Amino acid sequence: MAEKEVEKEQPNPRTELVRDTIVLQLKLIVDGIRDLALMPICLFATIFGLIVHRERPGRYTYRILSYGRLSEKWIGLFDDAEKDQLGPLEYEGEKFDDIIVKAQNAFESKYVDPEKKDFLVKKLNDALNDINGKLNTKKASK
Repeated sequence: MAEKEVEKEQPNPRTELVRDTIVLQLKLIVDGIRDLALMPICLFATIFGLIVHRERPGRYTYRILSYGRLSEKWIGLFDDAEKDQLGPLEYEGEKFDDIIVKAQNAFESKYVDPEKKDFLVKKLNDALNDINGKLNTKKASK
């Protein structure tokens, strides 16, 4: 007996739009909660990594960023953009990171003395190395 092919009903465009908008609002809420949670977690991971790890201080921060990227895929905030029938949008401008680097360079060239910066960076590294050495000494003596 031949099976009758079931035609998939096309959703009403208005109903689909309302549903997609509600889903987007929920995804925005989840994305916002994730972002709020990531702010202190990333800050703590950075401080902890700086204090505890001399060679790879970013190991915890970058792992958290990997989890963030994974959660971004899971949330799929902009997945419904594929329904845009006006054609793909291409962005060829600067990324946010590029703007930050330009602002940092402009600020440093105008307000930061390179010798003082090098001195402060060295002092910070020395202090973190000292803390790291003390922590590793405590671990070794246990």
